Amino acid sequence: MNRRLASLLVLTGVLLGATAASFLPSVAGAQTARARMPPPPPVAHPTPAPPPPVFPLPPSYEYTFVKREGPEEDLRELQRLGAEGWQVVSTVVVDGSTKRYVLMRARHTEPTPH
Repeated sequence: MNRRLASLLVLTGVLLGATAASFLPSVAGAQTARARMPPPPPVAHPTPAPPPPVFPLPPSYEYTFVKREGPEEDLRELQRLGAEGWQVVSTVVVDGSTKRYVLMRARHTEPTPH
């Protein structure tokens, strides 16, 4: 083997050895430092958060309309609907000739099944 090639091989080996030696203490120090740390304290179970306040839902309404026929018929129909909880909120004219009563009542909510 020629001298130049042998020198290059020796120089490469020395550089690799020096590099490896400089990494070894930091790795060993990191491993020993981690081993010396005390274990973390046990995690206490957090107390459960209180449930959010329950706000009542705004009331909901349902609407319907009744075509106006005549005073006697309207009175009977509105009395019947009033007994069911309907209230007249407006009268409107549709197409310039047909008059209607607009009625509303609170919507009855049914309990939700569990």
